[in-house]
Amino acid sequence: MKKTLPIIIIILIIVGFGVAWKITKKEVPVSVVTNFAECAAAGNPVMESYPRQCRHGNQTFREEIGNEFEKKDLIRIDSPRPNQIISSPLSIKGQARGNWFFEASFPVVLTNWDGLIIAQGIATAKGEWMTTNFVPFEAILTFTVDTNTYSNNGTLILKKDNPSGIPANDDALEIPVMFAGVTSPPKACSQEAKLCSDGSAVGRTGPNCEFAKCPGVTSKPATECTKDSDCPSSQYICQETQGTGTVCPSTDPTCVPTHSVIAGECKFKAGNRCTADLDCASGNVCSKNVCTSPIGRQCTGPSDTSCPTDFTCVQSCGPPVVRYPDDTPPSYFCQLSGYVRMCPICLAKNTLIDTPLGGIVVQDLVKGARVWTVNNSGKRVIGTVIETSKTPVPSNHKVVKLALDDGRTLFVSPGHPTIDGRMVGDLALGDMYDGAWVVSIDRVDYREGFTYDILSSGETGFYFANDILLDSTLRPQASVLLDKK
Repeated sequence: MKKTLPIIIIILIIVGFGVAWKITKKEVPVSVVTNFAECAAAGNPVMESYPRQCRHGNQTFREEIGNEFEKKDLIRIDSPRPNQIISSPLSIKGQARGNWFFEASFPVVLTNWDGLIIAQGIATAKGEWMTTNFVPFEAILTFTVDTNTYSNNGTLILKKDNPSGIPANDDALEIPVMFAGVTSPPKACSQEAKLCSDGSAVGRTGPNCEFAKCPGVTSKPATECTKDSDCPSSQYICQETQGTGTVCPSTDPTCVPTHSVIAGECKFKAGNRCTADLDCASGNVCSKNVCTSPIGRQCTGPSDTSCPTDFTCVQSCGPPVVRYPDDTPPSYFCQLSGYVRMCPICLAKNTLIDTPLGGIVVQDLVKGARVWTVNNSGKRVIGTVIETSKTPVPSNHKVVKLALDDGRTLFVSPGHPTIDGRMVGDLALGDMYDGAWVVSIDRVDYREGFTYDILSSGETGFYFANDILLDSTLRPQASVLLDKK
């Protein structure tokens, strides 16, 4: 008994130490890994594949890099690569198939950590884009990132054939990027809210705890300029409002044409945000708060459904008009739904043209006929018809009934040029035109199959239609005005 007692005591001491160690031992929690970030944070090995992969036990997690793989049959980006550290200016290069482009280009947007746009621009095809092959594209974005931003994460968004705001994922390629040198700690923001004009509210956000933007877009006021570099950014173009220079006649080869811009306004290029048509450069319209060219790429006909969202395939007017029934039919183009193109742009049948022999209906005039016109001083002089046109019109064509307070009345297409650089459809009640006040500018149905026009010789090319002085659609200057319209 005396021999076994020490052994029993030793065993009890060992057991006691074991129980005490078990009780006091801190359990090391088993790390829970459900994604790539958690796997990498747990210290697991990361494989530098594309995209990167991390292995945790018998599980492998792939890094989320956006939706590039979903778009591999439509668009590929060479730079920047996903999760690449970027800085300004950012060069964006890649290849895309033709149906990704919109008029040989597409919008590009760069957002910061909370989705706010910090830069946007246009990627342009570097080759013929109307093809099923991959076509190179390139864009340059300049931006500034606040060095107090607590996250350097951002997203580069390449939009597909859709000018109506940031599209859904099916219409965009999103590439995650990281901004260089942005590592400051986060800053806590208050819970204040700002009431927006539409009744909604937004809170404080971002590195400086500024209020988030309210829904909708407020465009910048027009900025005076004489060249593009005067505008706030590359998103604008300086659109001339006043200029001066010398136009040379074709008969004087020694003449040197000159031109300089006296005044202009900064207007948004296509693909940039807007609130009204006046925000956009000439030829574009504001569609769903984005400056958009209303006339897109060529299509095959009314049954062609390949036009972008909000566009339909319609027949064009011709260059600038189809003058005779046997002319080649105009091509079809994708046109913004709801956009009214000012064509045909000529006079109604039986409009009387003033001639030295009296009024003659426009459809009966031929080249060489004499008509009344005016010179640069406004003096009434005799001219000669040097060109005529006869334009077929659709069955639903409407013309303007222009009536002046002195009794003169004229039926004419809305897009016909006036003598002061406008279109007839631009005139409004109470406007002064050709020495009288406009008292009617109604649109009425036109039941004839053609509209007509003439071009007179002389300094202006103007003529009198139902005693109202008009410009001609056949004069080169008028064609330019039509293009700008």
